[in-house]
Amino acid sequence: MTAREIHWRQVKHHWEIYLFVVPTLVLIGLFVYYPAASGVFHSFFRWNGADISEFVGLDNYRHLVRSTEFWRSFKVAFILGLWNVVKMIPALLVAVCIHRCRSPRMQFFYRTMFVVPMVIPGLIVVLIWRSFFFEATSGYLNQFLHATGLMNVLGWWKPELFGPEKNPAWLGDPRLILVACIVWGFPWVGSFAVLTHLAKLQGISRDVYEAAEIDGVNWWTKFTKIELPLIMGSIYLLLVFVIIDTLKDAGMILALAGMQGGPGGVVTVPALFMIRKAFIEQEMGYACAVGIILTTIVITLQKTLTWLMTAEKPWWVRWRQQRLHARALRAARATNRPQSYRPPRTIHPKWRRWGGWFLRGLKHAFIWAVLAFAFLPLYLMIIVSFKTNQQFYAAPATITFPLHPENWSEAWRLVTPTVANSIFISVSATVLTLCFALGAAYFFARLRMPLSRFFWNAILILMMMPMIANLVPLFRLLGDLNLLNTLTALILVGAASGQVVAIFVLRNFVSDIPGDLYEAAEIDGANHFQQLRHVVLPLSGPILGTVGVMQFIHAWNEFVLPLIVMRDHARLPVMVQLLRMAGEYIKFWGPLMAGYALAAIPIIVLFIFSMKLFVRGLTEGAVKG
Repeated sequence: MTAREIHWRQVKHHWEIYLFVVPTLVLIGLFVYYPAASGVFHSFFRWNGADISEFVGLDNYRHLVRSTEFWRSFKVAFILGLWNVVKMIPALLVAVCIHRCRSPRMQFFYRTMFVVPMVIPGLIVVLIWRSFFFEATSGYLNQFLHATGLMNVLGWWKPELFGPEKNPAWLGDPRLILVACIVWGFPWVGSFAVLTHLAKLQGISRDVYEAAEIDGVNWWTKFTKIELPLIMGSIYLLLVFVIIDTLKDAGMILALAGMQGGPGGVVTVPALFMIRKAFIEQEMGYACAVGIILTTIVITLQKTLTWLMTAEKPWWVRWRQQRLHARALRAARATNRPQSYRPPRTIHPKWRRWGGWFLRGLKHAFIWAVLAFAFLPLYLMIIVSFKTNQQFYAAPATITFPLHPENWSEAWRLVTPTVANSIFISVSATVLTLCFALGAAYFFARLRMPLSRFFWNAILILMMMPMIANLVPLFRLLGDLNLLNTLTALILVGAASGQVVAIFVLRNFVSDIPGDLYEAAEIDGANHFQQLRHVVLPLSGPILGTVGVMQFIHAWNEFVLPLIVMRDHARLPVMVQLLRMAGEYIKFWGPLMAGYALAAIPIIVLFIFSMKLFVRGLTEGAVKG
């Protein structure tokens, strides 16, 4: 459906449609644009966030440009970003292997199996790796390196770090902590990436595969010539998300290396550098300048990536392709054969059959190997949750008797209030997001009203603006509104940040609703409120479910803002509570792991029951947009 243009003289007949976008504009204006403007203003002051304020002009920016620590944080972020791009490969390979399974039941089984471990909140996975894998004396990573002999091999390269009798401290050595930040989470298969690739692969027509099989193409050619070109859209989408998220995220480093960014601050990223300047060193004006520069760099990088992905191929690529084409044409003329001619390959049916069995076995073996690694944190979490500390240190990875289910009772006592807080925050933020975003999506998709393009561009800018860059002025705004240390603050800010993606996805869906339905409703005398209720809402179930699940998971996993805003332990969300429990000097591993499990169970259950709806919504709206 193409939105109908409405001129100023016609606004009086459709004025009520502006009411659909007002709540969204108020929400993002108050909790996004106002903090951004306040950050620009205070970046020219020496400001402690309270009563001390002195105009210093561009001094904050001059000191920032000369700061080696600031630019070193960008170097760390770019290194992590490049490795995060490499980490996209396993998810793509898994999606292709699942898609090539002939049985629909096996495809559904594998999708379900991958969803279960991958929807464990990222903070919990980080804390499990910090506790079990990176520990120096009994950590699984050092044990694996000793058992396979890789410790000796690495000793030839770095004898001061590795060797037969050495147990490197991955999180305590400044020379290794960056490697630990890269390695954690192996095999790096995220459920969103797998489902996104699968949604694209399922859109490939079977006729394409049948034609390829008739031509006798092998499995590698099928991947490089058919599947990879047709899913480049989802790969580009995830690539932009990965690079941008690495620059503007501080949560993983904060959980893995602490507020100081590890020993010597060697893994400090820009967002963590800003948080430390603001809330530890009380240099709020300086931190605002960091946020402005971070926003500028992120927007520039995102625009550059978008241009590179959509621009025409560079001249040297076109020149190379022309040379290859001319060479093939000369070869074809020399042999008096058409350019497209390829001599048929004659493979004995017996070898073809054995080769097919081998490839199918290799495909399933790869899927099961990745599944084994993916389930390892979940397995450790469940096993250790039934152990005492003595049993854990004696045999951390195996079942030991007697079991201690009382650990779950203790964890329930410690975690239940915070789980209830997280459920209330996540549900409330999700409901507000869906209600406001659906109305705004209808406003942008239904008609082209005056000022609608201006409003739309204002919302698109938010997709490139890192929310964490506004953390300092947002903190002061919440203080001025008396919302610090309240659940209301987390709900409103969560709903404001969720508007952007939700409106972008829902607008594409509402635009695809046939215009005849709207015309029939108008003939029956329905106003815009009635059209939204009786036309749009009944058709939006799958996409609303998709956006709702994504928003709920995002709100559930958020812990950086609550860590800064909340002070009352009774009001903490569950992720902050888990971070506090993991940071205690004396740890009781059984209750701690049981608490991790209790925090992960709601997300796992939600995703299992909504997986079909989620994949359907991706196919209908999210990927298409």
